[in-house]
Amino acid sequence: MNAKPPVLTFCVAVLAYASPSAAIDVPQTREEFVQAVADGRGAEVETITVDRPLDAVYGVLEERAKTCLDVQVTRTANVGYVERSSSDYNPTVRRVAKDRAEFTLQVDHNPRAVGHTPPVGGLYMMAVDLHATDENHTEVVLFRPKIGAGKITASLKQWVAGGASECPKLR
Repeated sequence: MNAKPPVLTFCVAVLAYASPSAAIDVPQTREEFVQAVADGRGAEVETITVDRPLDAVYGVLEERAKTCLDVQVTRTANVGYVERSSSDYNPTVRRVAKDRAEFTLQVDHNPRAVGHTPPVGGLYMMAVDLHATDENHTEVVLFRPKIGAGKITASLKQWVAGGASECPKLR
């Protein structure tokens, strides 16, 4: 007799009827990225308060994003043939209200991985909400992956706190 095991039959049935929406979707907007991180999908939310006014935090973040994070990293590997790839980092810093600002970091990989189409500007890598809690303090809420953003996160924390930090080495 050639009967299928019940567990295998169940798994095949589930896969056959699973909708494409059951797959992990790539966030297409900053809001979708922030929600995905808040939901805990391989990422975390971290909140810190710095003893600096929002205008000072915004200014340094705007300058450091432009000089350190708005870069393209190219790679060449010899894997039996020459393979070239690149990652184009795209930071955005913007004021959203008198007492609020946002920082967003996207990365556009070339060649692009197989799967969902990434949003314009690349995959969302990090989002930061800045909020003036009073004239001399700013709340910084980081939405970021648990793996892969450690150097950028460390530099960003130093920048918003007013410390000197070299540009992180991006790969």
